[in-house]
Amino acid sequence: MKIKNDKLFIQITCFVVAVVLWLTVMIVTNQTLEEKYKPIPVAIRNLSALENSNLIIMNPDKDNITVTVTATGLTDRLEKLSNGDFSAYIDVLGFGEGVHNIKVEVIGPNGVEVESVYPSHIACSIESVISRVMDVEVQFEGAQAKNYYRAQSLSNPSSVKVTGPRSVVNSAERAVATINIDGASDNVVKTVPVRIYDDKDTEIFLSAPTGNVEVTVPVYPTKYVALKPNIVGTPEEGYEMVNATVRPERVRIAARQDILDTVKELNLEELDITGSYNNILSKRNILNADGLIFLDMETMPVVNAVVEKIIEREFVYNYDDIQFINKGDNTDAILEDADEKITVSVSGTSTLVNSLKKSDLILTADLAEAVMGMNTVELECVSEFTFKTVTMSRDSVNVEIMEIEPSQEQPEEE
Repeated sequence: MKIKNDKLFIQITCFVVAVVLWLTVMIVTNQTLEEKYKPIPVAIRNLSALENSNLIIMNPDKDNITVTVTATGLTDRLEKLSNGDFSAYIDVLGFGEGVHNIKVEVIGPNGVEVESVYPSHIACSIESVISRVMDVEVQFEGAQAKNYYRAQSLSNPSSVKVTGPRSVVNSAERAVATINIDGASDNVVKTVPVRIYDDKDTEIFLSAPTGNVEVTVPVYPTKYVALKPNIVGTPEEGYEMVNATVRPERVRIAARQDILDTVKELNLEELDITGSYNNILSKRNILNADGLIFLDMETMPVVNAVVEKIIEREFVYNYDDIQFINKGDNTDAILEDADEKITVSVSGTSTLVNSLKKSDLILTADLAEAVMGMNTVELECVSEFTFKTVTMSRDSVNVEIMEIEPSQEQPEEE
């Protein structure tokens, strides 16, 4: 009986030992452990609802947000898991414009516990989508042909509507349409895209495309034409206008070819010098300028009307100073009263008269109709200059025409 009891005891002891050993093995080989899984992509829920409210997430990495998930569970369970067994998301429903820290929610598989998520919150910058109308600025590639002018360009439409996040739209400085006009000698019309740039000339990409515009660039031929002053009235008595000049003397103009061909010179509006006794400088408008574009012209044309006082001056000549013209061959002209003086008085503008020299006035006597013997021949004062008056102390001289005896020719020596 004792032997049987011992045997039963041994069997029970072995069983208990076996169970203990099994439990020990199970505990040792299948412990509850902690494991990290990364990267876990984060989805954004209710994004369409946000966009339907004209809101947009500005995070540049919003399509690539990831987190690290720390999970606990039994060893054999954890060893079978991968990143794809976890799903993470943030829900943007109900959020408005601004920066919001939105909690990351993680769903794990059965049998494991999500202990932590890093980062636990995602800072989301949410902005309203706004629109703004901007004028189109036309820029050019290349240059028109030589001696042609590029006139003011036009775009159709002249403005565009830009749509995007508030901060992006507010940073927009210029809406630019670029057109190539290299070598153009006639109007250029092209449909080109509009690009948006910030204040640093960096292109901005918006939520909605800006579209295209039709750009027209007028290109006109050019030429130079003279400016003609128009002087009216007379100066004060005893004064005279010497000349009238214009600065600039000519201007470069551009126009359609049919208009340009009709323009030979351009008249200025009248300048009245009535009663003047000194120079007059006056800006004058250009008349009949319709259809013309003036180039390289910084100020209005200035007319200078030079008005000078009339003065008188006398020059005294000897009879020897008289030049005989049309004197016949083999004749001589002898003046009667050759010792007398002839006084010539000239009147004219002060600059001219004061600059005169005696040699600028020449006394001449024309002998074309003179005959042998005594003749009365008219005197004439000749000059390259024009005077207001010329008077001489006498207007004629008595000249005796005599024949000259030919000298006897000496025979040539052999």
